[in-house]
Amino acid sequence: MTFSKESKIGLLVTLSILVFFAGFYFLKGADLFSGENKYYIYYDNVQGLQTSAAVMVKGLGVGRVSDIELIDSEKVKVTVAVSKDVDIMVGTVAELASADLLGTKVIKLKQGAGTTIAEDEATLEGVIESGVIDNLSVEISPLVKDLRHVVASLDTVLVGVSGVLNESTANSLANTVTSLDLTMKNFSELAQKLNRESDNLTGIIQNAKSITDNLADNNEEISKIIKNAETTTDQLASAPIQETINELKSASAQLDILLQKINSSQGTLGMMVNDKQLYDNLTNSLNTLNALMADINAHPSRYVNVTIFGKKKKNK
Repeated sequence: MTFSKESKIGLLVTLSILVFFAGFYFLKGADLFSGENKYYIYYDNVQGLQTSAAVMVKGLGVGRVSDIELIDSEKVKVTVAVSKDVDIMVGTVAELASADLLGTKVIKLKQGAGTTIAEDEATLEGVIESGVIDNLSVEISPLVKDLRHVVASLDTVLVGVSGVLNESTANSLANTVTSLDLTMKNFSELAQKLNRESDNLTGIIQNAKSITDNLADNNEEISKIIKNAETTTDQLASAPIQETINELKSASAQLDILLQKINSSQGTLGMMVNDKQLYDNLTNSLNTLNALMADINAHPSRYVNVTIFGKKKKNK
């Protein structure tokens, strides 16, 4: 079967139109394939969320925003398409968060703790992230716009005056623009680093809040501890410490005098300590006394004479 040249051209044009519309609706977030599940989320304010925005689980893209619809001027209904390969549990929370410091919004799915899988077209709870990154984005975004405006203005000025400037001045201005461009790149890298550390910064802030809350909860106990410490210091301040030190010094001086007298053989104790002959005599006397006591224990009849019926017992 052969086709005419006109038929081939018509078929090619038709296919091109179909591919164009398919790509157009895909970029708008339309569900062109059957391999996705739809979930509905309601927010009070989507903060500039766009269709085709990423839907992420633990930093991994698993879907996209397919539709955003205003409901009764109070709520915004957001429809997300998630790959069927990802199980979304009942109780999952959809957090509207900032993807970078420039304010690009994404939806982060925080899986529920249950084991039941949410059905297709189920409604998920929607919350809005309020953290360090959002605050930084609000502050930095105007600064980035101003820097871009400055760069654009400098470029316009360079084009306007390039005809009247000499080569040296033109090169200097070109180097200035290059430096500004490098500064913008460095600033973008800094923003990415801050974005990667957002979880750590949030954790630090939460830990600091926890510490201050604990201090506030234990304020009464801390006040008691301080009061007890003040009472203890007052008692120490009023104690007769100096008098006690003086008495210790006096006792030490008297003890020193006593030791000097003993060393110089003054008094009975000094003579006993320093007279070796007295020591030897006392030792001999004790030895003799010990021998006497031993003999008494061995032969008590020699020293104690007991008479029974008027008869005296002879010593052995």
